[in-house]
Amino acid sequence: MVSMLRFLTIFLLCSILISVPASAESPFPVVSPWMDEEEEDFKTPDRELEQRKTKDRREQRRERKESFSESRPPSRSAQAITKPKPSALEDMYSTRIVDELGQFGYDLFGVPTPETQTKLDSVASVPSGAVQDDFILNTNDEVEVIFSGQRTDRGTYKVNDQGLLLINDFPPIPAAGRAIGQVRISIENAAQNLHNTQAYISLASVRQIGVLVVGHVKKPGRQTLTVFHTVLDALMESGGVGKTGSLRQIKLIRNGRGTIIDLYGLLMHGSTNMDLRLRDGDRIIIPPIGPTVAIAGHIKRPGIYEILPAIKGMRHQPKQSSERLSLNEMLDLGGGVLSPGQNRFMRLDITPHGREVVDQIHEPFKSQFGDGSVLIVAKGQEKRASTVELVGHTRRPGIHALLEVPTLSALLDNDQVLGPKAYPLIGVIERWDDEQMTTKLVDFPLLLVLKGDYDRKLEDGDVVHLFSRQQIASLKENHAKLRKVSMGSAEDPDDTIIDDPVIASFLKERASFVRGAVRNPGAYPVADGITLDSVLAVAGGLTLEANTGNIEVTSALQGEGHQAEGRSGTQRIRVNFRETNPQNVSIAAGDAVRVNQKFKKVEDKSVLVIGEVSHPGRYDLVPGDKMSDLIRRAGGMTRQAYPDGAVFSRESERKAEESRFRAAARDMERAVAVAIEKGEDGPDTTQIAMARDLAAELREVQAVGRITVESDPAVLSVQPELDMLLESGDRLYIPKRPLTVKVNGEVLSPASLQFRSEKDPEDYIDQAGGFTFHADKDRTFVLYPDGSAQPLQVSAWNHKDAFIPPGSTIVVPRDPKPFDFITTAKDISQILSNLAITAIFLDDVRDD
Repeated sequence: MVSMLRFLTIFLLCSILISVPASAESPFPVVSPWMDEEEEDFKTPDRELEQRKTKDRREQRRERKESFSESRPPSRSAQAITKPKPSALEDMYSTRIVDELGQFGYDLFGVPTPETQTKLDSVASVPSGAVQDDFILNTNDEVEVIFSGQRTDRGTYKVNDQGLLLINDFPPIPAAGRAIGQVRISIENAAQNLHNTQAYISLASVRQIGVLVVGHVKKPGRQTLTVFHTVLDALMESGGVGKTGSLRQIKLIRNGRGTIIDLYGLLMHGSTNMDLRLRDGDRIIIPPIGPTVAIAGHIKRPGIYEILPAIKGMRHQPKQSSERLSLNEMLDLGGGVLSPGQNRFMRLDITPHGREVVDQIHEPFKSQFGDGSVLIVAKGQEKRASTVELVGHTRRPGIHALLEVPTLSALLDNDQVLGPKAYPLIGVIERWDDEQMTTKLVDFPLLLVLKGDYDRKLEDGDVVHLFSRQQIASLKENHAKLRKVSMGSAEDPDDTIIDDPVIASFLKERASFVRGAVRNPGAYPVADGITLDSVLAVAGGLTLEANTGNIEVTSALQGEGHQAEGRSGTQRIRVNFRETNPQNVSIAAGDAVRVNQKFKKVEDKSVLVIGEVSHPGRYDLVPGDKMSDLIRRAGGMTRQAYPDGAVFSRESERKAEESRFRAAARDMERAVAVAIEKGEDGPDTTQIAMARDLAAELREVQAVGRITVESDPAVLSVQPELDMLLESGDRLYIPKRPLTVKVNGEVLSPASLQFRSEKDPEDYIDQAGGFTFHADKDRTFVLYPDGSAQPLQVSAWNHKDAFIPPGSTIVVPRDPKPFDFITTAKDISQILSNLAITAIFLDDVRDD
């Protein structure tokens, strides 16, 4: 009765709610169960409020969607790229040792990607056709029979539930449980009853089977496979065995009987007898992983390995949970050590009380590794025996057998062993001293070894160093930082520096010094037995001006009296090649050789004469040649020659003048830098730009180095004291007789104007267009033909007439006012004037 009343009450309330229409006065919106959210928003009276609610709900849905996507596992392709997370077992072992080890064998299954999954799917549908004769047919298998001869047809026949093949015109043929080879024989025998008929049989399709895979696999459950598949295929279809599952105790149950499958036989030894072919109804069980051991260190296959549990029987020990392995069996699991030799084997084990013990294993056959044990293989340092090593500037670097090369002469049997630029005066043997327990260095004369005049017995472990000429040359340079250079190849382009500081110091201590008239003077390390002729040859040989009759040798080996035979003291001797053979003069470490010159160094001593002479060109000099001698050798001056305007320049003066220009440029650049630091109180940008341009011009200007000389032969014959001695590098330019006066500098139109005796300087300047805005009128000067100069007074308030001879140049310099901020530089007016003069002389020489 109460239930009936409750039902009626609910029914009446629902009727009232449905009958009330949705209106503006309704405080609540009416929502039908089939109405979506957008329709609900549309029917609310307060649309703005409901729109905000809808927006909030959409935001909540979006957040739920994002959180759901983040919580989902990554795709297979992402899993293939991401490094898998270590298992609990791998974490446990990594806390006990330094190495990070992985569980062996589980990478066989890996993480399936779309590509590998496609391959697995293709395996599930094994194509039919030609199979082995031992393939057992069963019900529902289909075979294809092709007839040829009198009967020409083909058909597909299924093995029926009675296990028979029913072929037209043939008696029933038993097939289920028989091999396909036996069925083929039966069909061929039946075909013989037909005249001229042959039969061919092949497998048309195979039956599918169902296999149940349970336990520690990634996708447990029933797998649909074919009779061609094996246990490993079923595990692949199930996603592979997880790291918590066993690889050595997989159980295959068939017809109520179980078979244990150990995949280690397949993984380690390649045996396929454990990978059994499946049948319909088979069950595969993957139990949890059993006891494990770890192998790390100098091993071919480090990792975590599963071992078999202890066999429980009459002799079973209660505390022993797994089989016990020996050192050799552990090494077999790890694939063996990386290299034979002095390897140490350490065992880490955990006692029942939780303490970890470490001991070294010496007995290879004693079973002492069990569940949780760790084997660490530590490689010892190998020591080569009966070998010598040749390094450095050689074509045969590397290890050599001591029995084959017991001496230096055997190791360095010919010059083909050496590199193309080998240093012949010294080599170094690096040898271990057993008594002092240190390395010692022994020098030897490489050149004498090759000639057969010197030999030394080699010992086990010797390292023979050969050097290049570039390495020896680098010893005299102070390198702030030694570069690491390989000394293993004679063809190494960077083999220029000896990287071993001990060997470099050893060679410096044995240096002899060659100076004077040789092509490459310097320090040259030598070994005992080296003579003067070899040292001079390595130094490049004697130059043309060398005096072979006067060579000084300062040596400790040339003592006299009680200092003889090299006991003590130093003596200087003079060697004359006509009297003493240099092969008989020994040179030792610290000796000094000086080759004196018999005349001054050979050099090009000549002067250049151009212009108005009969034979212009370059003429050789001898000591005492003068100006008049040069003009006479050049055939004298022509009729158009103007000796008063001769331009004579000297190399030393050119260098001095260019040095002054460069110094002025540096002063100007410093002044510009100081002015820039002043900021607003300094010069403007235009002045700074002009100063920089002037400094750049001073750095690039080519000096003339002119000296005022007398070149008129008539004058020189009367006044021989004016006849200048010539030097190598002098230049003489004889211009033509001019009929013009040049106006250069800050004028509107620089030009060469016709000479008139009645013209004054201002007339020439007016004909050149007059002064420019930047002209410095007060510093205008005239440059006479002989190179002398004189200031001119051409301003309106300071005017004075002056005679300007032909060939002169009136120079109007630039106003130095824009450069007034440069207080540390030299007089800017002088600099600008010198630049103008230099330009005039260079133009004259180029015009010729």
